Amino acid sequence: MPVQARVNGNDSPASGRGRQRLKLAAIGYVNARHGLDTDADLVYQGLKTLCQMAAEFVQALNLTQLNNRRIDLWAQGDTEPLKIAAIAYVCARHGIDADRGMTVEGLAFLCQAAINFVEGLPKEEPKRPLDPQL
Repeated sequence: MPVQARVNGNDSPASGRGRQRLKLAAIGYVNARHGLDTDADLVYQGLKTLCQMAAEFVQALNLTQLNNRRIDLWAQGDTEPLKIAAIAYVCARHGIDADRGMTVEGLAFLCQAAINFVEGLPKEEPKRPLDPQL
């Protein structure tokens, strides 16, 4: 299904794409934690991808208060709520009580956790002029 088909209201196609990539990263991270071939490096890479997709999603939302965040310092951010939200979203899609409403609420939880994660990252230092007299 094309991304635009899921976009509604004043939502941009870029934020719809960002949301889809965030969902895929959450699914990838959660599944990297299970199975015979899992190891610490695979889980680390899954978490890194989840954090990067969270940043891309937030950038697509064009929230001006979240501009200039240092995504390269993602490991310094509080990843625990983002991990919990990813697990909750993925698990909300399966099981006897899974339905569209549960999945939508899980996605809302994941999106809010992504915004909170990026909001907690350090800001980029403003550029200083090279001339010390300025």
